[in-house]
Amino acid sequence: MITGLEVTKVEANRNPREAINNMKFNINFDDVKVDKENVSVGFTFVAVYEGGAQSSAKEVGSIKIIGNIISKEQKKDADEIAATWKEKKTLPIKFAEDVINLLNFECGSRGTLVAYSIGVAAPLPLSRAKLTENQ
Repeated sequence: MITGLEVTKVEANRNPREAINNMKFNINFDDVKVDKENVSVGFTFVAVYEGGAQSSAKEVGSIKIIGNIISKEQKKDADEIAATWKEKKTLPIKFAEDVINLLNFECGSRGTLVAYSIGVAAPLPLSRAKLTENQ
């Protein structure tokens, strides 16, 4: 069960002379630490604002939020998270889905004030993530 989110760094930039016509999101899992039932997932959330023609779109602004997701899991689930991270540098599907959906909501909410400060649209992913295993 996810119990918290710590934001450790926020960065934002904007080229005010360029019109924005697209926004892209990226979430990276930077590190996973497991101590018994306690799981910490380091993350980087980035919203990139693009301008220019679609065939030659260029970055005209971005918001980056770095931090950690804190979770308390059953011992067997925590062990699975640790093993999957060690082997594949990814998270088990169900846990990853929960983390991504929480990050979309939290970083979108927290990023709204930052976005307002630099004059861009709020970084709000509108759909809920649904992950499936690659075959």
